Amino acid sequence: MCSESGFDGCSLFFPSDFFDTTWHDVFSRFMFNNTVTEQWQYVRNVSAGEASSGLVDQYMPFYDIYDKNVRCGRGASTSGPGTQTATVVAGEDVGFVVGRSADEPMQPYVIYHNGPGQAYLSKSPTSDLDHYTGDGDWFKIGALVAKNDTYWLTRGQTGMNFTIPKTTPPGKYLLRVEHLYVQPFFNSTQFYINCAQINIIGPGGGKPKATMLVKFPGAYDLFDQSIWVPNEYYDWPPKNLNKYVPPGPPVWKG
Repeated sequence: MCSESGFDGCSLFFPSDFFDTTWHDVFSRFMFNNTVTEQWQYVRNVSAGEASSGLVDQYMPFYDIYDKNVRCGRGASTSGPGTQTATVVAGEDVGFVVGRSADEPMQPYVIYHNGPGQAYLSKSPTSDLDHYTGDGDWFKIGALVAKNDTYWLTRGQTGMNFTIPKTTPPGKYLLRVEHLYVQPFFNSTQFYINCAQINIIGPGGGKPKATMLVKFPGAYDLFDQSIWVPNEYYDWPPKNLNKYVPPGPPVWKG
């Protein structure tokens, strides 16, 4: 499993069959306390999506970054009830593991697509995290980009790890993970998005700057060159990946 620290822990249109793929991912398993949990135990469940080929399942990518489902995945704004909340100590590592890919015959499932992975936190305004829709502010706590100039850090990994900043204010949060399959065609970059429910404990004392706070939708734009990418980031093998800057605000490290 990859991590920042490097350990193995115009008008809108939707893509045609040319962009469909069987290697779809869902980050349905949360990892904390060095334990990988069951599918959807701490991660909000998502509803099925349909590919232009007619294939329907939960593991379809998401494209509409101007829709509220970009917060936590299709239908996840309201799937909090029944999802457990993990207690996490600020300063510790957490992760998301690939639950399955649509047509992979056997485990372990891995991230096949080329692109970055990122993590955001959004604090619930009340103690009722189950019903928090994620319409508040989000701040980025991690970005996994290039391993080197020709290889993405996330490729071939079973999941992604991130560190909860040590000074994160205590409270109940949605922890949002995303992986982008970046493409050089307009509105064709695929987003794989899920949210875990967590209760952060610790000393607190930190606060992200206002310029680091974003809302979903609103944080991203389809014309962003980190989303509608140059061919060099998409080609195989890719090149100049060390120049790639992922979408969104800078990472808050606490």
